[in-house]
Amino acid sequence: MSEPSDFIVINVPDMLAVSVTISDELGERPDPNWNREAAESEYVFAEFLAEKGLIIDGLSVERTPDLTIRWKQLNELGQKFVRSDFHKWLVSTDRSGMPEAKKLEKLERRWIKFLAAQAAN
Repeated sequence: MSEPSDFIVINVPDMLAVSVTISDELGERPDPNWNREAAESEYVFAEFLAEKGLIIDGLSVERTPDLTIRWKQLNELGQKFVRSDFHKWLVSTDRSGMPEAKKLEKLERRWIKFLAAQAAN
């Protein structure tokens, strides 16, 4: 398998820039919660990567609107975890109103399964 080129994995600025609207009996209007929840998911994942030592040394992970993490800023294990589980986790948490603690719980479960699979290989 060839190595992918560098790309942005965590992209809070893009999440905050997405224009999402609600259409209901009140008409169409911006959805203020979507951007906040999408950014929150990115923050949760970024903090998880940092906590587990999956990013390169010296990279600061803070809840700022300009937080980005690139593929090449992940160590080898981080790249494997992102490749196997990031999208699946993101889809599993893509429900309005899901508490941050629940997102983290789902991420921890994925991490445990990932580590078990790595140990089996």
